[in-house]
This record gives sequence, C-alpha cells and structure tokens, in this order.
Amino acid sequence: MYTIDQPQGKIFTSLAPMRGLTTRHFMDILYDYGDPDEYISEFLRVHQTATISEDIVDLIENRKSMAILSIQLLGKEPEHFLRIAKILQNYKIKSINLNCGCPMPKIGKKGVGGSLLTDLNTLDAIISTMSDNTNFPISVKTRIGYKSPQEFDIILSHLARHRLSAVYVHARTVKGMYGEPVDFECISIAKAALNCPVIANGDIKTAQEAVNVIRRTNADGVMIGRAAISNPWIFRQIAELTDKTKIFIPTGEDYFNLIEKLQNFPTKLALTDLQKTSAIKKYAIPIADFVDPLGNFPHYIRRTTTLRDLTDMCKNFFIKKCRNRHMM
Repeated sequence: MYTIDQPQGKIFTSLAPMRGLTTRHFMDILYDYGDPDEYISEFLRVHQTATISEDIVDLIENRKSMAILSIQLLGKEPEHFLRIAKILQNYKIKSINLNCGCPMPKIGKKGVGGSLLTDLNTLDAIISTMSDNTNFPISVKTRIGYKSPQEFDIILSHLARHRLSAVYVHARTVKGMYGEPVDFECISIAKAALNCPVIANGDIKTAQEAVNVIRRTNADGVMIGRAAISNPWIFRQIAELTDKTKIFIPTGEDYFNLIEKLQNFPTKLALTDLQKTSAIKKYAIPIADFVDPLGNFPHYIRRTTTLRDLTDMCKNFFIKKCRNRHMM
C-alpha cells in the first residue's frame, strides 16, 4: 500500500481527472513543467462487458512520469469492479480510485458517479468487494452530498467503515455541479471523521490558495483540476512556495510554447482542421480566460474556426503583446 507521506512542510498534490483533457499526452506536458505527486486517470467505465481501454493501457505503459498512478473506475456493480480490478493487477499501477462524485447528468442517469451518493449501501458493497478480494489500495473521490451538504455526515459514516488509502473531497454537492460555492468546512469535518488521508478539491486556482486551503482545513493534500489546464506549472509552483524558493512565473513566450505542444498531440484519427481546432480550444479557452480574464483574447479564441487562426491569435497575444511579460 502506498501512503501519503510527504516531507515536513511539503504539500501532497494530485491531478484531478477531467474527461477528454487529462490524457497521457497532457500528463507528459505536466511532467515537463512540474509533476504532481499523483496522477489519477480519466474514469474507466465498469460494466458487464467492459475491458481496459487502449487509452488506459497507453497511459500505464507509455507515460513519462514515475509519479503515483491511480486508475479511476466508474460503475455500480461490485462484481464488475472486481473483474476489472483483477485485470488491472497485470499492470503496474499503484491504486484504484472509485468515482462517486461525477456530477454530469448523463452519468447520473445510469446510477453511477455522483448518483452513488444516493445509494450508499451499494457504495459499501463496492468498496468491501474490492478491499476483500484485491491487493490494491482503494481510494474514493466524493462530493459532500447529492443535493445538500447536510448529507455529508452520513456519507462520512459509510466511508469510515472501510480501510481506504485516501478520500478526495470535492467540497460541492452533485447538484451544485461546478458553480456552487466550495464549502471547505466540510473538508475539515471529513478530516476529523476519517482515519485516512483527506485530500481537498474544488476551485484551488493558485499555489497560494493551495497553501491556504491546507492551513484552513488541515487536509493532507490538494487535488487540482481545471487550474492545471490553464496553468500547468501550478504543481511546480506549489512545491516552490512551500520550499520558500523563487516561484516560476511563466511568460507569454512560455504560454505560446504550451499552445504549440498542445497542437503536437498525436492522434489515431484523421481529423479535419475544424476538429483539430476544437480539440485545441478545449485547452486554449481556459488558458485565455486565466491569462486575460478582462480582455478580448478569450472572446476571439472562442470564435476561431481554423487551427491557423487560433495559432495566429495566440502568437499575436503571447509573443507580440506579452513577450517576456509575466502572465500571473
């Protein structure tokens, strides 16, 4: 079993899985810019005929980083979780993470993800089946309730029955999606209720905010998702802040180099120019919103329709307007 055992003063960091964004190739960019301590894969859907997807195999076998890798599973039938877990024993991974927090309605309609918080007996059965029949450390990523934070105490009472390697708390409800205010007090409550590491998640946008959340909640680490898309140097910055060394601040040229790296992602499909542009915009729009929140750059990036236009727009902004200008 791996443990979260950071040196004194260090903050444990984890990359939150985001569907279609935290691919192996994006993780390789993070490796170049500054690894988190742990990567959690995009969820692998677990059902009767599920297999280990090519993307997950590629991630396990070909990633650059030697940081902890956990595979996230999403489903509701304990026997299917166990079948997939036994297949995963053939691969070099550290642990399995159970998704009971995904708020997307199309996921919830299938009774999986965040909907498991309305069926805690099934969640108990999944965790027990996995713990009793595999050697994997089992962690859980959860929200603080399905409709209300008042549900969190009963959720914690169920999680406390099990020997978990960690619990990752996205401090919003499932129904609150991503717009609801983050309730960090619930992370403090989880820390007091559970006998395993508790990792704080939810709108942690900067290295300083990561430090502040740890101080405020006494959490054992932070999980960061969307902020790592707009600022993939954030894990390096957290380490530098806690080391009290000079913090790296990317320049406009650093950001344009990032856009070029994103365009070089390999693909097995023959994509049209519009499809390539749409794929890059998934990253470029959060970057634009982050570096120029009150300007025209995000507006124009959203409206580009060709890869050349997107590249020219980024070059004009990052190289011509922002060369050597720090972006944070």
